[in-house]
Amino acid sequence: MRMWFDAGCVVVMTAAFCGCGGSTITAPETAPVSGTVTLHGKAAAGVRVHLHPQFDIGELPFLPSGETDREGRFTLSTTAPGDGAPPGEYVVTIEKPRVVSDRNQSGVEVEIDELKGKYSDPAKSAWKVMIAEGTNQLEPFALE
Repeated sequence: MRMWFDAGCVVVMTAAFCGCGGSTITAPETAPVSGTVTLHGKAAAGVRVHLHPQFDIGELPFLPSGETDREGRFTLSTTAPGDGAPPGEYVVTIEKPRVVSDRNQSGVEVEIDELKGKYSDPAKSAWKVMIAEGTNQLEPFALE
């Protein structure tokens, strides 16, 4: 499921860059970014990490993001898989999505946050990071 989400994001962003005649929007320069997430002291798999820019990132609202693997490691992507994030200051949000069928039994699948939104509001986030040019290894994010 996550692979389709990532692929869909890349397709949408690629379409935005290609445009439909005369668009001058270009992809921002990015720097590699990676990190880890733990939950109750253990590697947290399937957690989404989003960076919310605190600077003018350009005409399109790019939102660098990544998902943790079994070891709790992630790499961020902005316009292409693993390309990182544009240098600048960000607020970090985290969620652990789980796909469930809706309550009306209509067969529609929806995502819920297993962390109940505790880390998903940029206005309440305790995490701020500065992405610099070059390779960036973020401090681990420890969730309780």
